[in-house]
Amino acid sequence: MENGSYTIGEFAELMKLSPRTIDFYTRRGLLHPTQLRKGHGYRHYTEGDRRRVTLIKQLQARKFTLREIRHILDANRRENVPSAVEAMERVASDLEKLRTLVQETRSAALATDQPAIRLVAAEALQRATALCTLMVTLLQDMPLL
Repeated sequence: MENGSYTIGEFAELMKLSPRTIDFYTRRGLLHPTQLRKGHGYRHYTEGDRRRVTLIKQLQARKFTLREIRHILDANRRENVPSAVEAMERVASDLEKLRTLVQETRSAALATDQPAIRLVAAEALQRATALCTLMVTLLQDMPLL
């Protein structure tokens, strides 16, 4: 590996996949490796490709087809913004962190200033409700593939 550039073997080992799987993703248009030097034919995969494979694996685990995954990834490349899937993954991660924080502070809240805790909890509930409304709207606006 040099400067975040991986050969197919290095990349496959890093991603815990076979080189054949990496080649399959490439042929299907899910990955777009570069050739550092013209004419030698060696493909090199980047950190961006690593993130794409991670997302591909997550989407496959959620039963998306390769066609649907390519559509999601291509939309992300065209718009140069995080895809809806990536945004939802971040939301899910943040919600899990929040759930853990609430559990950790729950017992401490009983021994502290309960009116202040209630006020903060009510505000957090309002924000969570707004987030849920936003997510429902996003899901309703999504076209079916």
